[in-house]
Amino acid sequence: MKTARIIALAALATTAFAVQAESKPAKQTKPAAVSAPTAEDIVAARQAAMVMSVGATSAMRSAAANGTPVKNLAFVASGVAKWGATLPAMFAPSTAKVPSRAKAEIWTDQAGFAAKAKDFADATAALAAAAKADDKEAFTAALASTQAACKGCHDTFQAPPPAAKAG
Repeated sequence: MKTARIIALAALATTAFAVQAESKPAKQTKPAAVSAPTAEDIVAARQAAMVMSVGATSAMRSAAANGTPVKNLAFVASGVAKWGATLPAMFAPSTAKVPSRAKAEIWTDQAGFAAKAKDFADATAALAAAAKADDKEAFTAALASTQAACKGCHDTFQAPPPAAKAG
């Protein structure tokens, strides 16, 4: 329960920080125009979402292992499931030329990428459903499936990180 509260508080603090950071000066009388995200914005958002997905799944694994009822992890699991359902949209053709670790095969093997993305979406949906049902056994299995889906996609469609420079 304590871990779930920490996760929820961290999410709330992150949201509050983001809202505060985006706040406009009080003197502004006309709202600023909102523009569509650029390809660079989309890549940055998908990279951030992947980092948050790793953090969320790691925190859920730890919380469940420490005895937190999985129903207390339903909010976080549902967020990861929303990411799983929307992930393919973050690889729009316009993002293909933006520097990232995404391999060209994402766009040249669309069927293969769609299959891997569906594996992830299905696994994260099962994770959210198991948490909502407070089914620890199903949750543990879905968490393993989620991690396997991440690895399966990254093994195929993500380039390795650049080698560290010596010295």
